[in-house]
Amino acid sequence: MHGSKIWTVPCSTEIPSKGIYSFARSHANIHSTRPGERSYRPLVPPHETPGEGTIVALDTEFVSVRQPEIQMHSDGVRETIRPTVHALARVSVVRGSGEDEGYPFIDDYVAVRDKVLDYLTNFSGIVAGDLDIRTSQHNLVPLKIAYKKLWILLNLGCKFLGHSMKTDFRVVNIHIPKAQRIDTAELFWIKEQRRTLSLSFLAWLVLKEDIQIGTHDSIEDSRTALKLYRKYQEFTDAGILRQMLNDIYARGKDCNFRVPSAMKRDGGHQKGTETPPLSEGRGFGSASNPVTPVRKPLGLAPGTGGSFAAAFTPGRNSPFN
Repeated sequence: MHGSKIWTVPCSTEIPSKGIYSFARSHANIHSTRPGERSYRPLVPPHETPGEGTIVALDTEFVSVRQPEIQMHSDGVRETIRPTVHALARVSVVRGSGEDEGYPFIDDYVAVRDKVLDYLTNFSGIVAGDLDIRTSQHNLVPLKIAYKKLWILLNLGCKFLGHSMKTDFRVVNIHIPKAQRIDTAELFWIKEQRRTLSLSFLAWLVLKEDIQIGTHDSIEDSRTALKLYRKYQEFTDAGILRQMLNDIYARGKDCNFRVPSAMKRDGGHQKGTETPPLSEGRGFGSASNPVTPVRKPLGLAPGTGGSFAAAFTPGRNSPFN
């Protein structure tokens, strides 16, 4: 996992569009001895055939398999001799279009061969037992299988969408060409501000949703990135993208670019989506689960109370009016 090999795709390699189906079927065995309810639905041919330009939303989770080595010098300066090493623990990929947009078709937990020193649960949502073949209730697969699925999607020409994906791809050790990446951290960014915005902050302000409550969930995060991309398209088509970005940064400065805890206590936002059982059916774009709640959250309009609301005044034609 932490070797020097980079997983790349030879230009001459061709994989038929049905490759993802045959590969998924041939490796569909749940390796856990205690499998629970599946959190994903595989792609169904022929109407769900990934190909050139197909958008898929991706998020990954990691665990720590080696602690950093720190050396303290006589002058009190700390030097990192060896950095922390992470291993891939979960890969979630959701549909980026179609009738089931936002619904996962891959949700693999990875059987880590190295000893896990820290599950990083607050950041990964992974707990002890999730990666153990004897106790895991998830779709537990070898690392090679998790890589292969991404590799096939890459060969088919799919575009990977996510938030701040550079770190993900670096730790996963796979190279995704720039033409096949859509990063919402770069879309919702003003270069002059020299600051990128977190997924949770953008979800709170743009989508009116609270996500990552307690722990992270890779399906929730990939869905949220997809929703943000749809909002980006809406604002671009309406010609208000720059105004929207200016307002987002203005609002961020008022709260130090963090989701105000008071707003969460007030319950003014829709809680972030959780991983649904298969019986729930459609993705987030359906009528039963709209992309953006109609009700405005508390604090966005002047006069609703609280110093945060009073401190922010949207500009003319602002999307937050």
